[in-house]
Amino acid sequence: ELEERDLTKGENGDSMIQNGEENVFDNYKFVSRDEVEKLGISNLVGTPLLKGYMHGFFMDIQLYNRVRAVANPFEYEEYRKKKLKEKIDSKRASRITPKIGSTAPSSKVNPTLEARLQKKSEDVTKQGGVVAKQVLTDTRFGNLFTNPDFEVNVEDKGFKLRHPSGHALSKK
Repeated sequence: ELEERDLTKGENGDSMIQNGEENVFDNYKFVSRDEVEKLGISNLVGTPLLKGYMHGFFMDIQLYNRVRAVANPFEYEEYRKKKLKEKIDSKRASRITPKIGSTAPSSKVNPTLEARLQKKSEDVTKQGGVVAKQVLTDTRFGNLFTNPDFEVNVEDKGFKLRHPSGHALSKK
């Protein structure tokens, strides 16, 4: 009986265990030794204001809040600025942004091919749209739009043999 009574009462009569369940000081805050040093309250070690427990201390939550406010007086302003920035960023993300890939071809080599591929890539529901998007974004095809050696010559005999209808080419 004595042991059970001792378990239910802490040093100063604070209830630590109730009904067999551990109740860790509801109105107390656990602070480590490092936090005690940061807050500048190392002179309170050994007083009833800091109750030693394992590798740190328990202190009254109201005292902790007052000490923290004194130790870092601009904490609330920093918190407000952070929350305001997050709110602005979330609003900025919900805005309508212009398309990054404009419809005007940006390449100097094969601009008509790039324009056709961009037009096809807008419709990703079709197989051709998926392939066109891959060709435009894949780095392996980068030289197709930058290197003059890969320029498509529409007037070339080989091109005309592969694409006999010039009207079909303009449709694409």
